[in-house]
Order: sequence, then structure tokens, then C-alpha cells
Amino acid sequence: MRTLQVILILSMGFINFDSLGQKRLGLDVSSRLDNLMFTAHYQQVLKNHVLYSFGIFGGGNGMVLVENDSIRLYTGKPIASPYENTNQPIVDSITSYSILDYTSSANSVGIQFGLGYYFEFGVEHGLRLNLNSRWAFVTSKLGGYYRSIETFSEVYRSQTQHHFIASVSIEAYHTIRLSGRLTFNYGLKIPYYYTIDRARFNPTTQKDLLNGFAPEISIGLTRVIGKCE
Repeated sequence: MRTLQVILILSMGFINFDSLGQKRLGLDVSSRLDNLMFTAHYQQVLKNHVLYSFGIFGGGNGMVLVENDSIRLYTGKPIASPYENTNQPIVDSITSYSILDYTSSANSVGIQFGLGYYFEFGVEHGLRLNLNSRWAFVTSKLGGYYRSIETFSEVYRSQTQHHFIASVSIEAYHTIRLSGRLTFNYGLKIPYYYTIDRARFNPTTQKDLLNGFAPEISIGLTRVIGKCE
């Protein structure tokens, strides 16, 4: 996916700005049913049904609970969350506690740009495919449940961490023209997340939030600005 993102960045340099057509502003809301992410974007149509876009986004990324088998602690196999400072044991006057399970939730803001292709089926309906490159600043809250293998007791500690991530998002939408300028769309986003800030965010399992594929459903509106072609 990192290679795909590099190819997308390089391809933007070959855009023929002499062939620009219709311009649109759009707003969409996407979700994995436990979060809401808002995106505002600008679209510029090129020749042959190709378009490019750029925009900003912000909102929640949801929450996950990662549970581990306590046998790992008793057999000396340490458990690691994505955050190094959370992995440090808690030590008191009686015993020490190692992380066992943890919850992770996040909010993010960022920028995106990409390329797309659209088909039209008659006057009202169409299909739009997008490939977007995204970068985000993330505020994550992690709650750790720590277990003592000596006293069998648990303690809880939460921390907040700031870090950066990147993603490549493959998107498909059914578009429905509501008027000459306004279009409704609904579809699916399939972003693939990966860390670009490994010192602060280093996922260790596919269960971790913001690591790997995270499909979302999406609905939105776009409106033609300027000349309506």
C-alpha cells in the first residue's frame, strides 16, 4: 500500500490542467457504525471521465478492545500495545503489574488527495471510483488493564497519545443526480491504515485500531460550482 501511495502522488504530477472541466464541492459522512468521520472535498473533472480531488477530514475513528490470554504473562511472553509508554509495567510497594488487555479509541484530522473515474448511466444515475491518499494527526486514548502474576490482582490506567498515520483509501459510490447541480452519493470506503510515526504508534496485531483495512459506509452530496456543463 505504501508503494501504491507513492504511485498516486507521482501520477498527480502528470495532470493536464489545460483540460479542466466541471468543478464540484462535496461533503460526506462515513462510519464503521461506532464512529463518524466527516470529509469536505473539491473535485475537478478532467478529460475522459477522470477527476482529481483534494480535501480535509476529521472526526472519530471508533474504538477497539484487544483481549489477550493471561497465560502469556505466566509463561513469560510479554504483551505489547501500540504505545511504548503504556507497555511499561506499573510497580507499587507490593508487586508489579504488566499490561494484559487494552481499549483504544481515537479522533483524527487530516488532508487527502486522489484520482477518480466516473461512469454515467442515463441522466440520473452513475458510478464513481476513487483512490485517495490520506495523512492524519491522531489523538488516541488507550486504557490498559494490568495484571500481577504474583497477587493475581488488576489495576487500570489510561493515557493519551498524539501521533501521525497515513492511509490509502479505495472508494466506490453510486451517484444519483437530484438536480442540475446537486448529486447524492452512497457507497463504500476501504482505507488501509499504516503508521508513519512508529516511535509513538507501533501496532503489533491486526486487532489494533488504525492498522490495516477498516471498511466504512459513506453517504454524501456534491454540488457543481461555476459553469454547469
